[in-house]
Amino acid sequence: MVSAADPVRSGFKLFTHKGAYKDLPDGQVRDTRKTGPVSIKEPRNPVISFLSPPAIFAAVTLAGAEKARQPFWKTFWLGILAGIYLSLGCALAFAVGGQLPSLQSSNLGAQKLMFGAFGLPLGLGLIVICGAELWTTNLAYLPAAVYEGRANLMQLAKNWVFSFLGNLCGSLLCVWLIDETYLFHTNAARTYPMYIAEEKTMGPFGNEILRAFFANYLVCLAMWQATAAQDIIGKIFGIFFPVLCFVAIGFSHTIANMFWVPFAMKLGSPVSVGRYIGSSMIPTMIGNGLSATFFLAGSYAFCYGTLPMRVERMWLKLRGKPPSESYEDPSFARKDGIPPAMYGDDSAQAGSKYQGRYAGGVPKESEEAGTEAPAGKSRITRGSIVLPQQVKKDVPEQQHAPPLGPDMV
Repeated sequence: MVSAADPVRSGFKLFTHKGAYKDLPDGQVRDTRKTGPVSIKEPRNPVISFLSPPAIFAAVTLAGAEKARQPFWKTFWLGILAGIYLSLGCALAFAVGGQLPSLQSSNLGAQKLMFGAFGLPLGLGLIVICGAELWTTNLAYLPAAVYEGRANLMQLAKNWVFSFLGNLCGSLLCVWLIDETYLFHTNAARTYPMYIAEEKTMGPFGNEILRAFFANYLVCLAMWQATAAQDIIGKIFGIFFPVLCFVAIGFSHTIANMFWVPFAMKLGSPVSVGRYIGSSMIPTMIGNGLSATFFLAGSYAFCYGTLPMRVERMWLKLRGKPPSESYEDPSFARKDGIPPAMYGDDSAQAGSKYQGRYAGGVPKESEEAGTEAPAGKSRITRGSIVLPQQVKKDVPEQQHAPPLGPDMV
């Protein structure tokens, strides 16, 4: 009931709590500060906002295998879309950071920051979230699938050829269409594209390879982080900072240059087609491929995949020795094209001599031997984040009633 000493407070409590507890007399409220914690009968799966590094490599391998099985026309068409998306980002960079001449002369770092922040992160975000085939990121995805035996070299070559041609067609299409808008035909708008075209085609061949090496390393790391994130905001943030880094520093990306240099040529830059191909396209393709194929995908395949075992098998075969017994391992046998960590059951680990490197959980060697979990609690071990489908619930055994006697029937 409402107290006469403090009618406002007691009336508010009565109004907000009325009907909440049917077992209490009308007008009385329960002091929720003294209640105990809510008990949950069944454990819930943990909410994972990002994947562990081994699980990221497993997801990249799955994506690479899917890309390898695509028909060539689909790869080509999605490559056109990727070229268009990235070209739109390049055009945005020219429109914002490229039209700050006073800031470039007074504060070059701030101008580079603006040029990197507004543009290419948009293009790569559209590619990741909407779906497209970017040649420079396929330089890492397809080799990851090949390293794990999920794709062959013919599938890799098919994807690389048609995704590259699709990116080139999409970029050149955007060059023509955006030029027809006449939005960059002023002297102020033409200055920075011409400066970029000169910068991308004047460097020595070896220096351009190094610039391309770091550019695609950062772009593929952005894709790695986007693969790890399980929500759209996480994917955007995972993409934003690596791409901002490579654009602001001034590294060279093959597909971005497919728009930047031809667009400047369209606006009147003296750069020729032969100079663009020989001084920009070829060295950037070499540098992009080295960083993605060998340094990034090869490193994670060596650490989290089966690449060390495959190299050892090849080495033993060259020396004429039989393969090690560790290769006879059913944990690496795939079911329906899915790696063992994605099965959700124990079939991948049954009778295996070597625990699969794909698993996102705790490896056997890191578990503490001889430790027992307390009664009523699940044992917690150190290690990587476990995927939701790998979580096992501790279900108590069903308690059966004693059998009925003859006098109780």
